[in-house]
Amino acid sequence: MFRSALIAFMFCGALALSPARSDDTSRPVKSEAACVVEDIDTPTMPACVVQIRNGKSYIPKKYWMHPHFNRYGLSPFGIIDFGLVYINRAGRIVIRDVAFMDNAPDDFHHGLVRIDRNGVWGFADPSGRIVVPVKYSCALNFKDQFQDVGPLVCIDCREEQQGEYHACVGGHWFKADRQGNLTPAPDANAH
Repeated sequence: MFRSALIAFMFCGALALSPARSDDTSRPVKSEAACVVEDIDTPTMPACVVQIRNGKSYIPKKYWMHPHFNRYGLSPFGIIDFGLVYINRAGRIVIRDVAFMDNAPDDFHHGLVRIDRNGVWGFADPSGRIVVPVKYSCALNFKDQFQDVGPLVCIDCREEQQGEYHACVGGHWFKADRQGNLTPAPDANAH
């Protein structure tokens, strides 16, 4: 049942951004050259666009080229040296370390988005609160034409390259809810 999603898991291709910790908003970003942002369709920006105000990281509106705000009022951006983030309408970085999915920031499913900190996984809610701790070997939003199980995390999975995709195999899978509660996902464990 979960096999097809496990095989087609994670991210297609590789977009080279360095991940950073979601809770590290205090370090200033220094730029010796002028901060140049090209008008491109993919919202990937240099780290020099990030400004620190009152201990929070912001992307000023002058750098927004094509923001696409979701139903939570958040827009995804890729920032070199920060990784993938979601910002709010004021430009504040609300969520960092957002996982890749098909070369873009992961979308929210069941009110949660996957967080990836150097191959350790969890989920955050739209406020940026880490709901499912970032401590699992894999995370997945499982949905196919028959069912929408929602957020899953795995203990003791291992990542395998399968063509241009990565898959999580083995381990024990658990379904997560918006409060961070986990229940076993027995069908996933059978594969």
